[in-house]
Amino acid sequence: MQLNPFVKKPVSPGEPLTAQAWNDVLDGVDNAYKFLRSSMHFVRVKITNPAPGAPGGLDPETVRVVASRSDGAPVEAVRPLAAGNEHALSRLDTGAWTITAEAEGFTTATQTVNVTDTSAETTVEMALTPVGAFMPDLFSAPLSAALTALTTAAPTSIVRVLDFNGRELPPSNPGSDALDARVLIQSPAPGTPLLQGGTAWVVIAVAVPIEAAIEVPSLSGLTQQEAQKALEAIGLVLGKVTFMQKTTT
Repeated sequence: MQLNPFVKKPVSPGEPLTAQAWNDVLDGVDNAYKFLRSSMHFVRVKITNPAPGAPGGLDPETVRVVASRSDGAPVEAVRPLAAGNEHALSRLDTGAWTITAEAEGFTTATQTVNVTDTSAETTVEMALTPVGAFMPDLFSAPLSAALTALTTAAPTSIVRVLDFNGRELPPSNPGSDALDARVLIQSPAPGTPLLQGGTAWVVIAVAVPIEAAIEVPSLSGLTQQEAQKALEAIGLVLGKVTFMQKTTT
């Protein structure tokens, strides 16, 4: 609604007020009231998707809701607080509005709402349809089960596996010990859309194999030949030998 131009007509003290002048005052008050009423319309947009983790699950806080029309600027909704699912659109003029709800990994949903002078508050329910794959919850799952879940959920994604010490393991053959190891960390977080060709990381608790150590005996006072025999006796090989001349004072 457009507010009609206001024409100021001062009246001198004692001057009679004509019926037309009084009607102009009433019309002005009425127009101002209608304008204020039309600019205070409130639309609640309820996202009806189930909670994250369920099929088609979505966190309402990650949804962007916008109201738009052909003859004005778009209005973005206030996102819901924690545990809520209603977006708030306020100060909407009367007329037809297109409500758009969008979130990564979901198709954009639209709905038309007709705001009238008699509709002070309107509630709209919208659901977004998931597209593509989402990261499953892999925490504490054996690596073998985690790899199967990732392959099923996102066959086009790149999977990388690391042990807790930062060593990268080949997903196709991580080793028998690694297959039973539990997933400690995953990236991205559960419920995050997995884009085609994107990368999914899992970190597992696999100990790094420690090779057996051999204590090197003291070789002080031995000749080179004696030192070599002593090393070979315990499975070591004499390496590069550097001669240093001992100086005396």
